[in-house]
Amino acid sequence: MENNLVSMLLLENMNKFHNLIKIVNNERFTKENNLTERQFFALSSIKQHKKIELKNLSRDLHVSTSSLCILLNKLVEKGYVYREEDTRDRRNTFYGITEEGDRVLIQEVQVFIGIINKKVEKLSEEDKRTLFESMTEVKSIINKLFEKI
Repeated sequence: MENNLVSMLLLENMNKFHNLIKIVNNERFTKENNLTERQFFALSSIKQHKKIELKNLSRDLHVSTSSLCILLNKLVEKGYVYREEDTRDRRNTFYGITEEGDRVLIQEVQVFIGIINKKVEKLSEEDKRTLFESMTEVKSIINKLFEKI
């Protein structure tokens, strides 16, 4: 298959996914929420890793360390994240999620899922199945793309 065709389809769908994210976030902001979109994904990534260094979190989220530092400071102020110095190398700082951060993250996930569920329930069972299978496959392929970056 021609690379240009694949690239054009990816580009079109990137825009559609970006618009979907905007729509979901706009609906989410009408509800009481504690986290920005970036904070949500940072907190999710920290939770997945249990504890993570700034540079590794920056790489995972594709955000500069300086921007991430500002974001993490806000999460620390809110009590959602804690900082821990590396005992072997004081230049390294680890970040981990607090119990309060975990509680807020679970709550935010439920809000996101509720909004997305309302959109998905409008689909036929066949469309839901196709969407699920397609998204599972897309996730796998995109993970392969990230491995090669």
